[in-house]
Amino acid sequence: MCARSKPTGLSSPKADTKILELQLQKILSASSHLQVHAHASLKLLLRKKLRSKSNVPETPTPLPLPKVLQEEEDTQPSTFKRQISAPAAVQQQQNLDQEVAKELQPEEERPVMRREAKSALLHAVTCPGYVRPLIPVYWPNYVLELFQNARRDMPFVSLTESGFRLLCGAFQMPHPQKASTGGEDSLFVCPNGSAAGVADGVGEWQWRFGLDPRAFADELMHGARTAGEQTQFQVGLAAETRAALMLSEGYQATSSFGSATALVAALDPSGEAKLGVANLGDSGLRVLRWSEPSVDSPNSVHIAYRTSEQQHAFNCPFQLARLPEPKDYAGLRAQGMGSLVRAVEKSGCSSQDLPASADAYTFEVQEGDVVLLGTDGFFDNLHDAEVCELAHLSLEATFRSNEKSAWQIDPTRLAQAYAEAARVRSEDTAARTPFGDLARQAGLQHMGGKMDDISVVVAVVVKV
Repeated sequence: MCARSKPTGLSSPKADTKILELQLQKILSASSHLQVHAHASLKLLLRKKLRSKSNVPETPTPLPLPKVLQEEEDTQPSTFKRQISAPAAVQQQQNLDQEVAKELQPEEERPVMRREAKSALLHAVTCPGYVRPLIPVYWPNYVLELFQNARRDMPFVSLTESGFRLLCGAFQMPHPQKASTGGEDSLFVCPNGSAAGVADGVGEWQWRFGLDPRAFADELMHGARTAGEQTQFQVGLAAETRAALMLSEGYQATSSFGSATALVAALDPSGEAKLGVANLGDSGLRVLRWSEPSVDSPNSVHIAYRTSEQQHAFNCPFQLARLPEPKDYAGLRAQGMGSLVRAVEKSGCSSQDLPASADAYTFEVQEGDVVLLGTDGFFDNLHDAEVCELAHLSLEATFRSNEKSAWQIDPTRLAQAYAEAARVRSEDTAARTPFGDLARQAGLQHMGGKMDDISVVVAVVVKV
């Protein structure tokens, strides 16, 4: 009898074990390579997922050029990404890399999500018959101390004219990437305490055309201040009209090519308690007023008046601009600025924003009111409720003293405190901000604060 051969495709248990061992060794020897490829593939997929998470475009942070110099399609939300400056694009890529790294981090090693650079302070305000509940204020201790110490050691009196005046102080904090140039914001304060203003130059003039964005803003504010000093005693000129005149005269005094948003606030020359405001663009003004806390009104500081932003579209504010005229074209081309000439020529007869387009206001102020002026770098990062909460730290103790207590507020210290608060919020990548809220309303996405130049003017209304 002949021996039966083994059927094809079958093996003994011992042989099967040997085959499995060899396959396992091969897998183990290649595991490191597999892990590397898997990690790279996962990283690529995450990157694609984050980029295509939605069809919502990223929010641009810098101000675009004046509407007259933009192409027609640039006014549509879907093209906002084209207006992102080179530094902003780099920052956007860095943020994407951080998100990918966070997603690849093991779950147990991920830090607990929390706000950055915060320390909670619980404070209570007591008044007869009412105890305000403890409210957490999430700010670094040094910021809170700035607000608590925004007082003069002695009342300051140097004005001789009668009527109402503004005790003014200012503080500027440029974008970290613009620290060497001082940023693109400008401001002015009339030394007689009758007017103040802020302006925000458009940075795109620098990286697109090689021009100093702040030059136009500085000239605008210098011209407005000069007009303010000339009209301070012009009785019969209404406060609102005076502010509008200062803005117009400031624009006429400009000679540098550029553009800027601008806001001017001016007291009535007759000495009445009226504040006129001319605002063009997205800078802002708030009139903060202190009152005794009560059950019906627990907040001691509230906003009595405010301005509204002027926008052609989201992040496209109204702005004054000084553009080249045909007589300037040859000289600009000779200086290598043919791109600016082409942009102006392409705009044709397109209309542009003028001082007459500014919103005008008249606010009835009173002694002790705190007038807060700021560029969009300030108001894009702090909600009105937060502005009031922080002001409470400075005003509560002051206004519980004598009737001349308004003179004890140090406007420069208070302006610095507000600028620091805005800077802290601008660096918070998880904060909810006014800029982010407006972005969502416009169908865009923006998380956290908005890095920008920050300029703040604080003016305390006093009676002399």
